[in-house]
Amino acid sequence: MRAVTIREGEVVIEQHPDPLPGAGEVLVGVRAAGLNGADMMQRRGLYPAPPGSPAEIPGLELAGEVSALGLGAHRFEVGARVMGIVGGGGQAELAVVHERQLMAVPAALGWTAAPNILEARFGWFNAAGGGFDRAAIAGRLGNPWTFASPGISIKPFPCGSLTHPAMGEIARIVREHDVRPGSVEKVDIGGNHSMVTTLLHHRPTTGLQAKFSMEFAAAILILERRAGLAQFTDDVVQRPEVQELIGRVNFYVDPEAEGAGFDKMTSIVKIHLKGGKVLSGLAQFAKGSPANPMSFEEVADKFRGCADFARWPSTKTEAVVELVRTLEAAPEVSKLTAALTA
Repeated sequence: MRAVTIREGEVVIEQHPDPLPGAGEVLVGVRAAGLNGADMMQRRGLYPAPPGSPAEIPGLELAGEVSALGLGAHRFEVGARVMGIVGGGGQAELAVVHERQLMAVPAALGWTAAPNILEARFGWFNAAGGGFDRAAIAGRLGNPWTFASPGISIKPFPCGSLTHPAMGEIARIVREHDVRPGSVEKVDIGGNHSMVTTLLHHRPTTGLQAKFSMEFAAAILILERRAGLAQFTDDVVQRPEVQELIGRVNFYVDPEAEGAGFDKMTSIVKIHLKGGKVLSGLAQFAKGSPANPMSFEEVADKFRGCADFARWPSTKTEAVVELVRTLEAAPEVSKLTAALTA
């Protein structure tokens, strides 16, 4: 088969052996594949494919027809039109996908998008934007810019955003009560079912899995009181004390969080101490969101952590921080762009 292939940072078309479906898997003849930010990061060597996915073939979304079935696969027949999300390998003529990751393409739809995909009854505006209103769009470009209203979100931690409300509360509790790892009996974190299923790595063993693990997020904040790039590595995740504390974290579906609705990321935190005391917290929005913005110093601290991970000298880092601090009064930005150049 032919496939888009990443070779030393370049994108080329190469021949590859046809993949074979394993147990429960389906071989899909790809008609269309998506292109997103993760693919571009993979080209730059910043987004390694997860285990089991082609390391050099990008593509996380695909649509096509079932060409063959693996042992035990029964949800689709050969020839069925399907679409799904994969860990990689979507930008190829053939792709192997577990049948649970696929859904049927409605028979009435072609392979190209409907012309009213945005405003249709089940289109993007209704699914994600609360409904279609032409007057709310026409003539509104830049009025206002979302940078100004409601404002942008800045992630304080380099992990899945669904962890952030709870992480903010855990960091606050640990700081205010000087919580030590040895004093913690267990940690309960309640969220809605979408959070619990999306943050699927309840016992992570790699840095990538840890980015989608509420349990690791809680454990590392209690152990190190920080959760930056340096913490989301395989070596840190696999440390015995990290794994032991992960085992004391219970991430569950809480009725209160479920009832709050999926437009919020309601997180209910309870840190049980060995003396019987329970330290509690609740957050609906993440630190760094317009509803709970980060201060300049908090953003600067995040930048310092990223720069330190990249092994920048502290003098260079602090120079950038000071240039940004006075950016509004700067006559031009050449000093800042020069300071940001490696």
